[in-house]
Amino acid sequence: MDEAQRAAARRKADLCLQHPDETPELVGCLPYLVHPPSKLSATARWNDFRDRTLLPMIRHRPEDVNLPRFLEQVEIILAWREGVVPEDRFWKADSAGL
Repeated sequence: MDEAQRAAARRKADLCLQHPDETPELVGCLPYLVHPPSKLSATARWNDFRDRTLLPMIRHRPEDVNLPRFLEQVEIILAWREGVVPEDRFWKADSAGL
């Protein structure tokens, strides 16, 4: 591995450490299981998690205080990822099949 490759690997490792947490700060105990994607998951998977899991759960449980926190955390992650240039992205690439 040459110096440029080592520098790129260090940048990606640093960005992985800076990636926002997958789970927000919670209030109380959850009466359900929510399994967000990982830091290494494709961005399309994060969008799918928001659209197919969180938004329907929020509609079904409008009184739940934690679901909007999960949604906010997903939006933070998606915004953060938008700011990372393609060559520094360490997560799985988007593909047609999630």
